[in-house]
Amino acid sequence: MEEVNNKKQIVFFCATTPYVMIYKIAREFKKKGYETVLITISPKETWEENWYKNGFDKIICSNFRVSKPTLKNSFNMLKRAPYLINTIYEMKKLKPYVVFAIARPNYITALGMKFFKKYPVIYFPYDITAQQHSDLKTALGGGVKKYEINAEKYCFENADGIMHKGASEELEFLKGKTMLGDNFISKITPLRINFLPYCSDEFIVPINKNKLSKKEGEFHLVHVGGLDVTEKVFAIYKTIFQELFEQKIHIHLYIKTQHLSQKEDSEYISKGFDIFKKNKYFHVEYAVDPKKLIKEISKYDSGVILPNLRTTEFDMNSLFCIGNKISTFFEAGIPFIEDSKRKFTIKLIDNYKVNTLINSDKLNNLKDIEKIDFIKLEKNILKARKDFNMAKHFPRLEKFVEEVVRTKLGEDIKCLK
Repeated sequence: MEEVNNKKQIVFFCATTPYVMIYKIAREFKKKGYETVLITISPKETWEENWYKNGFDKIICSNFRVSKPTLKNSFNMLKRAPYLINTIYEMKKLKPYVVFAIARPNYITALGMKFFKKYPVIYFPYDITAQQHSDLKTALGGGVKKYEINAEKYCFENADGIMHKGASEELEFLKGKTMLGDNFISKITPLRINFLPYCSDEFIVPINKNKLSKKEGEFHLVHVGGLDVTEKVFAIYKTIFQELFEQKIHIHLYIKTQHLSQKEDSEYISKGFDIFKKNKYFHVEYAVDPKKLIKEISKYDSGVILPNLRTTEFDMNSLFCIGNKISTFFEAGIPFIEDSKRKFTIKLIDNYKVNTLINSDKLNNLKDIEKIDFIKLEKNILKARKDFNMAKHFPRLEKFVEEVVRTKLGEDIKCLK
């Protein structure tokens, strides 16, 4: 006799390779007794499926890559078509309690929302395209596709709930933006929650006292996450790195670009920074899984969040958003240097008193490093990662999910703060 599964099913539909933040959220749901399912529309070679198994009871990977329409790409997509068909078949068998539809790209997210439209759907834009451009013309001129903008608008307007990872007020500042429509706010659900990329007890490591700098007497910075890929951007970063090298400061890059395999990722970085491959202060490290990364970077003196080189005067992304790097550095027990334009992050680290007194738009002059009390910073980091913690904040998300589900079933909407 087949066993009946009475667990509430939480489905995470990811339009790309799954973010670490999604794993952390799924892990909390799983610990609470929910059944967690991951659907990812990505090739298998771009992420490590086994690593995610602790967070998900079931993983459905499309093993599909959407590419520019060339003869070679069309052939490769045709070869992968059976995997995509199987993904759709597996999706049809699901009975979600709620679906998290996670962008980007939004056009894939929109398709996922349409597929699961009879179930409660929470849209998670991750990074909001409309925050980065003042109007439609500017966005299109910046390389954003119109169908992607339309898809983001669709996702916002058709979601039963919206989760965003920036400041609580960030969605209100999208009001009246022409690329989303003048009545944008009135058309979206009032059920919204800002939920940040918090630390996880599962990732946290003890403070590392055996820093590389103790052995060498030279300061080591570490950057984690992707970098922009244009030649112009590479040229600016090269200037920043050269300024560090002149101060005898090491920079270590742990870079993993979405939709690239580790081999493709390494080739991309090597090509961009080939000029520095013989420089003893420049280090491109191999991409490692998220937990190993935490332990790996704990040996460095400080993290660095490199300046957002695409920032404009309008760019609200820098004002309201926060990246997963924050929790990564907290979990590793190291302070970090932040771009002063990122107001929300700066406010956060000021509240926790973990700022290093310098910011990444002044990397040409790091003499202030000698004045930093790293012992005090470490104590503050220990406090910060207990407060900025997924387990502590998860009950708020669980309550939000329950409210979205009740509303979908026709009950009264309650304001959630």
